Amino acid sequence: MEGFSLSLAFELKEFGITVKTVSPGGIATDFAGRSLVMTQHEAYNKQMNKVLSVFMDPERAKEYSTPEQIAAVVYEAATDGKSTLRYVAGTDAKQMYAQRIAVGEEAFRQGIEDVFYKE
Repeated sequence: MEGFSLSLAFELKEFGITVKTVSPGGIATDFAGRSLVMTQHEAYNKQMNKVLSVFMDPERAKEYSTPEQIAAVVYEAATDGKSTLRYVAGTDAKQMYAQRIAVGEEAFRQGIEDVFYKE
């Protein structure tokens, strides 16, 4: 989405259209409770269980933003009149984005793979 949004921003700028993205971190909602419906498929069960265990970890959830905090960033992006492309929303998202910048794209991607795909 980031690459697509950046390309779109370049293409639409001459028409006075600004493209912006909001990259939220975890949001303190019950999305994984009442809203999440998972179809069980043998090929994905192990991977999905790992992903859910990471994102539903109570220690990790302490860093999650409220929906109102994320909405404030969305409102800012929509109304600030700036040409900023990316708005990083939430403490955990800002930490992850800073890490991504510090270690570089490939090392960051490898770190994500290590968390979610290694035994």
